[in-house]
Amino acid sequence: MMIWQNLLKTTAASLVLSLGFLSGGQVLAKTVTYDFQVNNLTGVLAGKTYNGYVKFDDSFLTKQGYENITSSDQGLSFFFNFYGGPYDETNDPYNRTQISFFNGKPKTIYFRGNYDTYPQIPYTFAFSSYGSQDGINFKFIDFSYLFDQRPDLGIVGGGGEGKVVFFNSETGDPISVPEPSSVIGICAIAMGLILKRTKH
Repeated sequence: MMIWQNLLKTTAASLVLSLGFLSGGQVLAKTVTYDFQVNNLTGVLAGKTYNGYVKFDDSFLTKQGYENITSSDQGLSFFFNFYGGPYDETNDPYNRTQISFFNGKPKTIYFRGNYDTYPQIPYTFAFSSYGSQDGINFKFIDFSYLFDQRPDLGIVGGGGEGKVVFFNSETGDPISVPEPSSVIGICAIAMGLILKRTKH
């Protein structure tokens, strides 16, 4: 009888420890959704806003420092309601859609819209890029777009850029991320440039 009681106590203790580990660690998978908005647009789209969301399994994150989740490796889902869209991760023929995080909070999106069909499709856009007006000094850009002049399609030519803001999908609160460095943005763009050059 004593042996059975000790066995039950041991099993119960092990179960409690296991449940505690699962709830406190990274074993239990959780699907997380973040909404985002592109705003503060310049150029022909000035004054407009465009919305989307990202969805992913957060068991891939340690929530420490810089991390990435991609559509090719971690099943990232992406949706963006923009001109000629909506767009999702399947619109990227190279399956390279990516979200970068800092301490578990979303920081940047990497996605190219109509990048491989422009100028046959007379408009294109990009999340995460670098731009320069003098060819020497470059700055990181959350979102940029370019429209060709196509009066036959009712398209006014021009381009511009905008900011990306993430929101908690449950509360609607904007997500603030500190800016200790731009390393992850540089890595994301470098990856994009390499892939773009490789395909040519």
